[in-house]
Amino acid sequence: MSYPVYYDGEFEVTPSLTEQDVTLLLAVTNIEKNENTRTIFEAIEASEEPDLPWHGGLITISEGGASISAEEGESRPGFGMWLGLLIKYFFTPKGYVLNGDATWTANDDDYDRGSIFIKDNRIEIVDDLIHNAGPSWNPSVYADASVKAAIQDIVDSADGTGCTADLAVVSSGSLAALRAVLAKL
Repeated sequence: MSYPVYYDGEFEVTPSLTEQDVTLLLAVTNIEKNENTRTIFEAIEASEEPDLPWHGGLITISEGGASISAEEGESRPGFGMWLGLLIKYFFTPKGYVLNGDATWTANDDDYDRGSIFIKDNRIEIVDDLIHNAGPSWNPSVYADASVKAAIQDIVDSADGTGCTADLAVVSSGSLAALRAVLAKL
């Protein structure tokens, strides 16, 4: 069953797609199994993740083949999955590099939204984190569990021995761990 999804954003293709590759790419994304697309579909079916996205026709190619994006307006889920498969089995083998980002929002599910990031053919699909802080008279404070643990380690390592009242010494290891966690956020 399909539900409406809206995408916004595009991905630059370097170098621009040739006319022949535009035709091939559209045939693959429209799930046209023929002699020209056979090797790509066979590679996908032999991969660790052989499931094709359920929907074809999700990809739009700019005139001149310099960028790709999701179809305009109301679309269907699967654009991120298609991009991952195409990077692995189409773009990279043919020497194309993708860069850019796009967001998605599902019309029927407030929690189904996020972003697709691609840098030099490395793709990450990130769901948005939605937090309800609660009512103003009783807010619940949210922090990631790893951030809470790293901050607690710093507090536990604090030692004021030999310091003035406004200073404390903390473990450099605990600070390094917090820096590492924060760098991932």
